[in-house]
This record gives sequence, C-alpha cells and structure tokens, in this order.
Amino acid sequence: MAERSVFRRLSGGLGRGIDVVRTWLGRLFFLLALVVVLFVLFSSPGPVQVPSTAALVLAPTGNIVEKRDSAALGMSFLTGPVAQDTELRELLDAIDTAADDERIASLVLSLDDMTGISPAQLETLGNALERFRESDKPIHAYGDYFSQGQYALAAHADSITLHPLGNVLLPGYGGNQLFFSGLLERLNVNVHVFRVGEFKSAAEPYTRMDLSDEARADNQALVDALWQRYIEQAARARDLDPDTITDYTMNLPERVGAVQGDMARAALDQGLVDELAGIDEFRQRMASRVGSREEGSFRQIHFRDYLATTATPLPSPQPQVAVLVAEGTIMSGPYAPGVISDEDMVQRIRRARNDNNIRALVLRVNSPGGGMLASEAIRSELALMQAEGKPVVASMGGTAASGGYWISATADQIWASPATVTGSIGVISVVPTFEDALSEVGVGTDGVGTTPLTLGSDPLGGLSDSMQQLLQQSINHAYERFITLVADGRSLPRDEVEALAGGRVMTGAEALEAGLVDATGDLEQAIEASAELADLDDWQAVSLERPRSLLEQFLEQAMQAGSESPAMQGLVDTVAGPLGLVYPERVRGWQPLMTAMRQSGSSMPRAWLLCELCVSLSASR
Repeated sequence: MAERSVFRRLSGGLGRGIDVVRTWLGRLFFLLALVVVLFVLFSSPGPVQVPSTAALVLAPTGNIVEKRDSAALGMSFLTGPVAQDTELRELLDAIDTAADDERIASLVLSLDDMTGISPAQLETLGNALERFRESDKPIHAYGDYFSQGQYALAAHADSITLHPLGNVLLPGYGGNQLFFSGLLERLNVNVHVFRVGEFKSAAEPYTRMDLSDEARADNQALVDALWQRYIEQAARARDLDPDTITDYTMNLPERVGAVQGDMARAALDQGLVDELAGIDEFRQRMASRVGSREEGSFRQIHFRDYLATTATPLPSPQPQVAVLVAEGTIMSGPYAPGVISDEDMVQRIRRARNDNNIRALVLRVNSPGGGMLASEAIRSELALMQAEGKPVVASMGGTAASGGYWISATADQIWASPATVTGSIGVISVVPTFEDALSEVGVGTDGVGTTPLTLGSDPLGGLSDSMQQLLQQSINHAYERFITLVADGRSLPRDEVEALAGGRVMTGAEALEAGLVDATGDLEQAIEASAELADLDDWQAVSLERPRSLLEQFLEQAMQAGSESPAMQGLVDTVAGPLGLVYPERVRGWQPLMTAMRQSGSSMPRAWLLCELCVSLSASR
C-alpha cells in the first residue's frame, strides 16, 4: 500500500510538472507568434527605387478582374499560396504611367501566370499597349508557351520570344457543357422550367441531353463574332494577314507535322513569334538593352512595385465621380465573396447618393446575371440617385447579360467594349421536385390544406397545376417588366426591344447597332462621359469600396506586405533557431519558391511564411 501511495505521489507530481511545462510552452509559443504578427504589421521593406533606366515587367497573375475581392484574398492567406487575381485597373495604370516615365525604357510582357481574361479585357489592354508603343518605347514578350489570351496581349509586342520547347495554341472560342437530363430521369427528379424567350437556354442542361437548335444558333453566332474580332485584332497587332492566323488555327496538325512535331518551330515559321530562345538568353538580350543588375538579370521593376513608387496622393476634396464595380452573380442577401450582393450594392449606392462630394456614378458591370429581385433592388437604387440629379453611367466589362443588363438598362448612358457579351433579355426559373424519386425508394407524401396552393409548392410532393400556372404567369410578368425597362431606358419602341429580346446574346458591337448600348469604349471613357453629364470641369474619380472588417484589413495588409527581407529571415532564425526549428519541414518546403521569387525580382508575401512558421511551431508541440 505504501509503495502504491509513493507511486501515486510521484506520478501525480510528474503529471503536474508536465502540465506546468506544457502551459508555459504554450504561452511561449503564443508570445513568439505574437512577435511575428507584430513584425508583419509594423515592419515594412525598404522603399523600392525605380532604376534610372529599366524595363517595366508586366507579369499579371491569376484571372484579370475588375476588382480583387479582399475576402478572397483573406481566404488565400488561410489556405496557402494561391496566385492572387490581377485588377485590370492596375495593369492600365502601370502601362499608361510608364509611357510618360523617362526611367522606363521598355516594357516586358511575362504572361505565363495569367490564367484567365475576357475578350473585352483583351481589347482594353491591347489598346493600352498600343498607346505605350506610341511613346517610341519597345515592348518585348517572352513565354514558355502562349495560351490564346496570353498571345492576344503578346501580339502587341515589338518582339515575341518563345521557348524552343514551347507552343502557341489558339483553339478558338466555345466548348462543351454537361447535360443532366438522363441522370435526373434515372433518379426520378422532375425539373419544372418556367421561362420566356426561346433563346433563354440556362435550363437546358437539366431538361435536355444536347443544345436546342435555338441555343446552338445563338451561341454559335456569338463565338463566331468574338473569334473573328480576335483574329482581326491579333493580326493587326502583329502586322499579319488575318488569313495567316486562320490557316494556323485550322491546319495546326499539318503545320506541326511538316516540322516533325516541333510546335515552337511551327509558330515561328507562320510568323506568330519572332525568335526561339530560353529565358536566360532572353534576359541577356534585355540586359544589353536596358543594362544588367547584380543578380545577372536585366534592370527591371515589377509593375506592382512600380505602382507603389509612382502612386500620388489624392488632391484636395473636389467633386467626385464614384466608380462602383459589380462583378459576379447577382444574388439577394448580405455580402458574400464572389457574388454581387443586393444589400451590399444598395448600401454603397445609397452612400454615394447621400455624399454631396459625389456628383456622378459609373457602374462597372461584369456579370452573367442572377436573381430578378436582387437585380431590381440595385437598379431601383440607381434610379433614386438619378432622380436626385446625379447621373449614372453603366460601363460593361467582359459580360453584362441578363441581370447584368437589367441593372444597366435605365442608366443615363451605357458604354460597352465591342467584345462585351451582353443582351440575354429574358427570364427563367428552374424548380426541381423529388416526389417520384422518393416514391422509388418507398417514401410517400400526403397531407391536407385549405387552398390549392397549400401543398402545391412542396419540393418533396411536387408542384400543383395551380402553382405551375402561377409561376409561369409570374415569369411572364417579369419578362414584360424587363422589356418595359429596356424600352424606357434606351428610348426604343417596345416592338424593337421584343425583337432583340427572347434571351438572345450579342457582342457589344452588335448591341450598339441594335441600340441596346449608347457607345463603345472603356471604363475611362465612361468616367469622362459621366463627368460631362454632371457638368464637371474639375473632378476626381474615386472607387466606391465596401467597408472592410478589421480582420480583412489585416489579412490584406499581411498578404500585400513586402518581400522576404533580411530582417524577416533574422526573425525566423532568432525565433526558430533556439528551438531546433530552423527550416522545419513545412517551412523548408517554401525554400525553392522563395529562391525562385528572389531571382525573378518579385516579392514573397510575409504572411505565407508567418502561416507556415506558426503551423510548424504548433506541430512541434
């Protein structure tokens, strides 16, 4: 018994000792993590200097967007390194500023990390690159390969260098989509479609196994028009005959076969690129043009660093034109990343309406549509602003169709790119019900009600005839409302609008001919038009931002903070070294990426290192 008591006391004391050590280690790790966080918040890298003679490197990442979502940026902070999207405005500002900057001798297009861009954005950026060339400064493009979007921008360069093992692939516009009708039939799921417009095809994946004749004709006409513009724009930029690019795209297997499968050589022989060389040779050639730097590459500055060094403070308060970006699917409810929230948009428009400094508003739309009620809530708030004498101009980006056109329809002016996808004036609703699916597995539904509608809208019991009639009548009414809005907003006869509606989609150039838009041009032209409507001579454009939470502000600051500085390395060594955690496995995994980014002259967000360090410290416990 005495031995057990002694053992109990020893084990109890050991347990308490372990608890004390664990508690103090936990506090220590917390303090260390806090030190790192404070370092990220209050330290900043040394100011980046623009060399006296340098090349501006335009290296967009991710998708080209109208507005980067700060909430999505925060998610990438938490989930790991994801290429952040690039704002179109960033690229335009960098190009236009560099054109007049004597320190910038040339522009280098490095497009490998650009993953997505719309035809309308291609034309806007292409116009900016042509303006840069008018400054008598050369543009050079290099790529391990060129996708279709990447090549459209590279075509504006004075020289295009392709890796000897690379390729230029121009597959055209279009593609397949999935159809689920057969699967839904097997599952006994009933899909009820209520629509107006024979070209409104959004529900076809749930009701068919292929495209309807109307949808096929409409979609084919759209992609043909966009592809013809692509070929013409690329050929003009490269000073090629459009037939040359058409021949390349239509007969690529034969062209590649003629050079024994060498896709890079096929692109060179067809005149799509100027030379074949590796990145080291390209860098050496650039160094001979703009000078070299210690790392062995050419003198350069990344476009984001350049924007940071050339940013100018806003002038003193004066009349303002507010720019409000509407990007994503239009939905009812509070703000959510990646969508256009009607509650969020209404709050921002109302803020602009009540701000005496804001005299006009430009709605920048990049949306395929969404909810009718949400679209009308946004449009109605814009109409209230117009009623108070503040003009509203809609500027269409890559897409402004269906609900995207609804919110634009009654603006004082509508501007679109010639390659904008717009129209789709129609209304559709899809309601699935599962009564047959439940019956198949031995589940039934039954009940009582006081009216024909009581049980008529149960997704598990099906839609009654009364409810189906009611929904179709509601869709018909919404379509009539859509037609009326367009006719009134664009001052068009109703019968002309009906002929253009029915869910048809068209390019911005076609919409201009039809009277659905007032002019073709970019965002800057739309801003100038809004200032003119407001009779402003001296004004400034401001972005109508969504108020961000403290957490979002912290995450954005951390993600956009400087590079992997010596001070940061010293902090890592100081914190992790004594614990035997210098370059632990999770942190060491970043070293090739860090090294590559240092050699390329780009920046390494310190927040990534912070996250990995904290995870490693926690795991070591």
